[in-house]
Amino acid sequence: MEKVVEKDLTKRTKGQYYTLGNPFSLAPFIDWANSIGLSSRKILEPFAGANHIIRSLQSIGMCNHSDSFDIAPADVDVVQQNTIVSFPKGYDVCITNPPWLAKNSATRLKLSFPDSPYDDLYKHCLCLCLQHCDYVAALIPASFLHSNLFRKRLSRYILLHSESIFNDTDNPVCLALFDKDDVEDTCIFYDNKFIGNLSSLETHLPIPWKECKITFNDPLGKLGLVTFDNTREPSIRFCNVEEIHHYPVKHSSRYFVRIECGIENIPAAVSTLNGRINTFRNETCDLFLTPFKGIRKDGFYRRRMSFELARRFVGTVIDN
Repeated sequence: MEKVVEKDLTKRTKGQYYTLGNPFSLAPFIDWANSIGLSSRKILEPFAGANHIIRSLQSIGMCNHSDSFDIAPADVDVVQQNTIVSFPKGYDVCITNPPWLAKNSATRLKLSFPDSPYDDLYKHCLCLCLQHCDYVAALIPASFLHSNLFRKRLSRYILLHSESIFNDTDNPVCLALFDKDDVEDTCIFYDNKFIGNLSSLETHLPIPWKECKITFNDPLGKLGLVTFDNTREPSIRFCNVEEIHHYPVKHSSRYFVRIECGIENIPAAVSTLNGRINTFRNETCDLFLTPFKGIRKDGFYRRRMSFELARRFVGTVIDN
């Protein structure tokens, strides 16, 4: 048991999760790779670990030249180097799985974290990749899209459902593909399925209404909200507060929430809001609901709704 704990702590300290599956066989990646002539370029892997990414690319004929680095190499072809401190230069293409470590987790666990404006180590590392390389492909948390970072160069966003990427985390994962220059739009894929262009999907977002006063986690709130899906099916919904009365109201509550917004006819509002949520989910394929740990029994990621999006929905009812 001590060895297992020690191993897990070491991974947590470095933010390491080794890549095992091969998402690079998906059509959207192949299309991107061919468009930049990937097979004839030298690929940089700055956070290589056991070098699984390079091996995966080689297995489909997409990598003929590469250099791999890692602070703690786990493969003979990986050069030891702290690439966060000293990032390799002179490469046009970078394909990697950067380390993931939230800044607040690092603080709580007393782990080192670079001086960075970003709240997660993977964002800091991704910024380094984009600063030094024209083309970047990164396996990163699927929630990245909701951060709105580096959108101008984000060519394709691929949410991975069917590929077994990591053996030691069940966090939802995406493959983000970045171009050298600004792109006109971002193509959204769920595995091989094209969902739509990001700008078109964003037109379905409720328009925020700044005039309405909405308070979350109000003990006297009359409108209830369940912000997450259960393990069986889509279940994000507004409700009467009686449905969630056995859950305590805390300032930090994020799953079962009481809302005060001045609405008097709660049953009518709940019916209208839930109808709009269902329509929204169908029109956007859940893109703007954050995926989190666990696949539902219907084969899709569980999702949760942010307070910002919930505020938008409530505003549509107050406005009317």
